[in-house]
Amino acid sequence: MTRVYVDLEVLSTGGGARLPGGAAAVDLSAVRSLDHLVDAGHELVLVADPPIAPGAVAGIPGGLAEAAVTAAPAEPGTAAWYLTSDVNRCRGRSARLRTILVGRSPAPGAVHRCDSLARDVRAAVLEILAAEAMPAG
Repeated sequence: MTRVYVDLEVLSTGGGARLPGGAAAVDLSAVRSLDHLVDAGHELVLVADPPIAPGAVAGIPGGLAEAAVTAAPAEPGTAAWYLTSDVNRCRGRSARLRTILVGRSPAPGAVHRCDSLARDVRAAVLEILAAEAMPAG
Protein backbone atom coordinates (compact mmCIF):
# COMPACT_ATOMS: atom_id res chain seq x y z
CA MET A 1 0.00 0.00 0.00
CA THR A 2 1.33 3.40 -1.00
CA ARG A 3 0.22 6.60 0.71
CA VAL A 4 -0.84 9.48 -1.54
CA TYR A 5 -1.08 12.96 -0.04
CA VAL A 6 -3.57 15.22 -1.84
CA ASP A 7 -3.78 19.00 -1.36
CA LEU A 8 -7.36 20.20 -0.91
CA GLU A 9 -6.71 22.84 -3.60
CA VAL A 10 -6.04 20.08 -6.15
CA LEU A 11 -9.62 18.87 -5.68
CA SER A 12 -11.13 22.35 -5.81
CA THR A 13 -12.82 23.81 -8.85
CA GLY A 14 -11.59 27.11 -10.20
CA GLY A 15 -8.11 26.90 -8.70
CA GLY A 16 -9.18 26.72 -5.07
CA ALA A 17 -12.47 28.61 -5.26
CA ARG A 18 -14.37 28.77 -1.99
CA LEU A 19 -18.05 28.43 -1.24
CA PRO A 20 -19.80 30.45 1.50
CA GLY A 21 -18.67 29.30 4.92
CA GLY A 22 -15.12 28.58 3.76
CA ALA A 23 -15.90 25.18 2.21
CA ALA A 24 -14.16 24.37 -1.04
CA ALA A 25 -16.10 23.74 -4.25
CA VAL A 26 -15.00 20.21 -5.10
CA ASP A 27 -14.42 18.96 -8.64
CA LEU A 28 -16.28 15.64 -8.63
CA SER A 29 -14.31 14.26 -11.59
CA ALA A 30 -11.09 14.80 -9.60
CA VAL A 31 -12.56 12.91 -6.65
CA ARG A 32 -13.72 10.09 -8.96
CA SER A 33 -10.20 9.84 -10.36
CA LEU A 34 -8.85 9.23 -6.86
CA ASP A 35 -11.15 6.21 -6.60
CA HIS A 36 -8.78 4.42 -9.02
CA LEU A 37 -5.98 4.80 -6.47
CA VAL A 38 -8.17 3.43 -3.69
CA ASP A 39 -9.18 0.49 -5.92
CA ALA A 40 -5.46 -0.22 -6.47
CA GLY A 41 -4.89 -0.36 -2.70
CA HIS A 42 -3.46 3.11 -2.07
CA GLU A 43 -4.15 5.11 1.07
CA LEU A 44 -5.29 8.70 0.47
CA VAL A 45 -4.48 11.50 2.92
CA LEU A 46 -6.00 14.96 2.51
CA VAL A 47 -3.64 17.91 3.10
CA ALA A 48 -5.54 20.96 4.33
CA ASP A 49 -4.32 23.92 6.35
CA PRO A 50 -6.21 24.86 8.39
CA PRO A 51 -7.38 21.29 9.01
CA ILE A 52 -10.92 20.38 8.09
CA ALA A 53 -13.41 18.26 9.97
CA PRO A 54 -14.68 15.02 8.38
CA GLY A 55 -17.67 15.82 6.18
CA ALA A 56 -16.92 19.56 6.17
CA VAL A 57 -16.40 19.65 2.42
CA ALA A 58 -19.25 18.28 0.34
CA GLY A 59 -18.16 15.79 -2.28
CA ILE A 60 -15.01 14.57 -0.55
CA PRO A 61 -15.39 10.95 0.57
CA GLY A 62 -15.44 10.55 4.34
CA GLY A 63 -12.45 8.22 4.27
CA LEU A 64 -10.29 10.89 2.65
CA ALA A 65 -11.42 13.68 4.97
CA GLU A 66 -10.88 11.47 8.03
CA ALA A 67 -7.23 10.97 7.09
CA ALA A 68 -6.32 14.67 7.02
CA VAL A 69 -3.05 16.39 7.89
CA THR A 70 -1.94 20.02 7.71
CA ALA A 71 1.19 19.25 5.61
CA ALA A 72 2.73 16.38 3.71
CA PRO A 73 5.85 15.04 5.46
CA ALA A 74 9.22 16.16 4.14
CA GLU A 75 10.63 12.68 4.77
CA PRO A 76 8.00 9.92 4.86
CA GLY A 77 9.00 6.55 6.34
CA THR A 78 8.15 4.74 3.10
CA ALA A 79 7.68 5.69 -0.53
CA ALA A 80 4.74 8.07 -1.03
CA TRP A 81 3.26 10.54 -3.51
CA TYR A 82 2.14 14.14 -3.10
CA LEU A 83 -0.33 15.89 -5.44
CA THR A 84 -0.13 19.67 -5.10
CA SER A 85 -1.03 22.76 -7.09
CA ASP A 86 1.71 24.89 -5.47
CA VAL A 87 5.25 24.46 -6.85
CA ASN A 88 6.68 25.78 -3.57
CA ARG A 89 5.31 22.75 -1.71
CA CYS A 90 7.59 20.50 -3.76
CA ARG A 91 10.74 21.97 -2.21
CA GLY A 92 12.70 20.26 0.54
CA ARG A 93 11.20 16.79 0.07
CA SER A 94 13.13 13.54 0.26
CA ALA A 95 13.34 11.23 -2.75
CA ARG A 96 10.82 8.94 -1.04
CA LEU A 97 8.08 11.55 -1.57
CA ARG A 98 7.44 11.93 -5.30
CA THR A 99 5.72 15.22 -6.03
CA ILE A 100 3.33 15.96 -8.88
CA LEU A 101 2.38 19.54 -9.71
CA VAL A 102 -1.26 19.41 -10.82
CA GLY A 103 -3.03 21.91 -13.06
CA ARG A 104 -0.32 24.45 -13.71
CA SER A 105 3.21 24.84 -14.92
CA PRO A 106 6.02 26.76 -13.25
CA ALA A 107 6.75 30.19 -14.68
CA PRO A 108 9.16 30.22 -17.64
CA GLY A 109 12.72 30.24 -16.39
CA ALA A 110 11.70 29.04 -12.92
CA VAL A 111 13.70 26.28 -11.31
CA HIS A 112 11.56 23.14 -11.63
CA ARG A 113 11.17 21.61 -8.18
CA CYS A 114 8.42 19.01 -8.63
CA ASP A 115 9.15 15.49 -9.85
CA SER A 116 6.51 15.75 -12.57
CA LEU A 117 3.64 17.79 -13.97
CA ALA A 118 0.03 16.74 -14.66
CA ARG A 119 -2.71 18.78 -16.31
CA ASP A 120 -5.35 17.46 -13.88
CA VAL A 121 -5.96 14.90 -11.12
CA ARG A 122 -6.88 12.20 -13.64
CA ALA A 123 -3.50 12.56 -15.38
CA ALA A 124 -1.70 12.51 -12.01
CA VAL A 125 -3.52 9.31 -11.01
CA LEU A 126 -2.58 7.66 -14.30
CA GLU A 127 1.06 8.65 -13.77
CA ILE A 128 1.10 7.09 -10.29
CA LEU A 129 -0.52 3.87 -11.49
CA ALA A 130 1.83 3.62 -14.50
CA ALA A 131 4.94 4.32 -12.41
CA GLU A 132 4.01 1.62 -9.93
CA ALA A 133 3.04 -0.90 -12.63
CA MET A 134 6.34 -0.41 -14.46
CA PRO A 135 9.01 0.57 -11.91
CA ALA A 136 12.29 1.93 -13.27
CA GLY A 137 15.33 -0.33 -13.18
